[in-house]
Amino acid sequence: MPLPFHIGCTTSAPALFKLSDGRFQLLADSPIGPFLAGYEYLVVEERLATFLQSVGVERIKYSSAVLFDRATGAEVHTHVSLTVGQFFTPDHVQDLDLAGPRLLVMSNQHYFASPSLKALLEAEGFGYLIFREGMSWLAGEPPTPAAS
Repeated sequence: MPLPFHIGCTTSAPALFKLSDGRFQLLADSPIGPFLAGYEYLVVEERLATFLQSVGVERIKYSSAVLFDRATGAEVHTHVSLTVGQFFTPDHVQDLDLAGPRLLVMSNQHYFASPSLKALLEAEGFGYLIFREGMSWLAGEPPTPAAS
């Protein structure tokens, strides 16, 4: 039975906090990466969001994201907030329907790709993404970078 692939990023990025006005406040003074995942948010560069839409990944809501640096007052408008509508729990990882390109979320903070979505992302050259099959990332297994 195929397993989904946990998605991570080769670059570290600041954690975000969603403000009541919908903006995302940067919680550290570090470069903003292309893939920001945390508790109850997934914010990605526009190119990745556009790609996911173009390949027909279902059950995702896309909305413009504003990244806010409270220290400088600057706002960054280069990312898209994704709300993923396909949830699962760790005890159901073996029972998932992974046919076609799918993006899934576990525990409101861990994002996974179906095998076909992983292949599409690698073929498209999203080299900053890293993948770990199933729950192996919990055991510290080294990630597999996307093809560049």
